[in-house]
Amino acid sequence: MRRTVPFVLSGAVVASLAFGGCASIIDQRGFAPTPGSVEKLEIGTQSREDVIRLIGTPSSVGTFNPNTWYYISQRQEAYAFFKPQVLEQKVIQLAFNESGRLQSIKNYDLTDGKDIDMVSRITPTAGKELTVLEQVLGNVGKFTGPKKETNPGAPTGGGI
Repeated sequence: MRRTVPFVLSGAVVASLAFGGCASIIDQRGFAPTPGSVEKLEIGTQSREDVIRLIGTPSSVGTFNPNTWYYISQRQEAYAFFKPQVLEQKVIQLAFNESGRLQSIKNYDLTDGKDIDMVSRITPTAGKELTVLEQVLGNVGKFTGPKKETNPGAPTGGGI
């Protein structure tokens, strides 16, 4: 009975340390505005420069329309080596008119996101696939010896 108490006690200490190491890690990624700065945006009065001065440069600019700016932020939670889970995602879309004034503000969150399936096709390449034997024996006989120079040029003195 006396010998089992230290083993049980040491097992409890090891288990508490192992489970304590599995605490979650919360990461804030992307755009982190100062409190109240996004609320100061006014449609029709502020220019691109005003917006940059107020909340900073955008996370992304529209691919087909440079007058659309996106500010993207995300909070993730990760446990040890497992894949992180997205807890919160916010996207602020700012649209500017042709004169550079703020035209609209739209807010999106995690529920507005959509999963996109990746295309699994493979692009064929020119050439052919070689077997291991073809790779090993393919260059046999294609090597030539070192080239012999017929006119070596003037001697350099050899470091004398």
